[in-house]
Amino acid sequence: MKFGLFHSVQLPDPSEQERYYREALDQVLHAERMGYSSVWFTEHHFTRHGIVSATTSVLAYLAGVTDTIRLGTAVTVLPFHNPVQLAEQTATVDVLSNGRLDLGVGRGYQWGEFHRMGIPMDEASRRFEESMEVLTCAWTSIEPFDHRGEFWSFNDLTVLPRPVQQPHPPVYVAASGADSVARVVRNDWNLLIGQGETYGQVAGQIEFYQDALAEAEADYTPRRVVVARAMYAAPTTEQARREAEVPFMWFKQTGQEVSAPPGQRVDLLPDEYAAYRSRYSPDARFDYSAMCENVMLFGSPDDIAERIGRLRDSGVENLIFFVNFGGIEHQRVLDSLELFAAEVMPQFTD
Repeated sequence: MKFGLFHSVQLPDPSEQERYYREALDQVLHAERMGYSSVWFTEHHFTRHGIVSATTSVLAYLAGVTDTIRLGTAVTVLPFHNPVQLAEQTATVDVLSNGRLDLGVGRGYQWGEFHRMGIPMDEASRRFEESMEVLTCAWTSIEPFDHRGEFWSFNDLTVLPRPVQQPHPPVYVAASGADSVARVVRNDWNLLIGQGETYGQVAGQIEFYQDALAEAEADYTPRRVVVARAMYAAPTTEQARREAEVPFMWFKQTGQEVSAPPGQRVDLLPDEYAAYRSRYSPDARFDYSAMCENVMLFGSPDDIAERIGRLRDSGVENLIFFVNFGGIEHQRVLDSLELFAAEVMPQFTD
């Protein structure tokens, strides 16, 4: 199995943005030295829930200070980007990293981001499809090309630099429902499964993806699926879940604030996490204990290893860990990564 980071920079204290960025990048360098194989940065806008708004800029920096770790986006929200400029930026990162870029893409889901961008959410799927068409042409066309679409028009284009990886960097598409996974298969893309799915849902999605690829006579290999999980390791499961709860609840709170329109939010202060636990959204309960049992990897090395074994039995070979949620202390993140690398990783990589 391969293990990486699903990384973010969040802003619980608005006066500390430089520190949060510095610590997040330091965690990547430590992860590379410990044998983690990849890091994937998430894109967010206009919210303390995530302040990595220029993902390719961060990856271009990391390309210059790392040697082996693969550099990914999870995800780049295509409706927010000029696809030609994105093709240039991603190809540049691929060149600077000597072919280490993995491009995770999605259509987006945060109401607050679409609203502030002035983009109707009902255009998201069509914008996504058109952007993927332009990206693919920009990376692969030898001759200059034109494009006339619903949202973009380009003339006589030759995009440079060209990516190192041919025909282009691997594309991973975030999908969960049957329709979206079927679209991934139709386009022969790789699959990115988010951190909020239960173990059973992950197994079902991988089985559906495998069956659909077989029906389309396309090849399936374990590298084609990447699964994200929140992870925090400590000497005991009780300690891990206790130390992770407050920062993780802050992460969940700020996430639903930006994803839901006004009137559908639960607005609470970070220190009210206990009350928030039972009021996560208007139509669903958020149960921290249940999430620890069925979704997240918060626990002792033995506990985490048992759960990863379940994921492996479902066909998961590539796991990326969300480890720096909610401003959790930097040293605790490093300790968790080191404990996992020392006691869990060897069980699945030897």
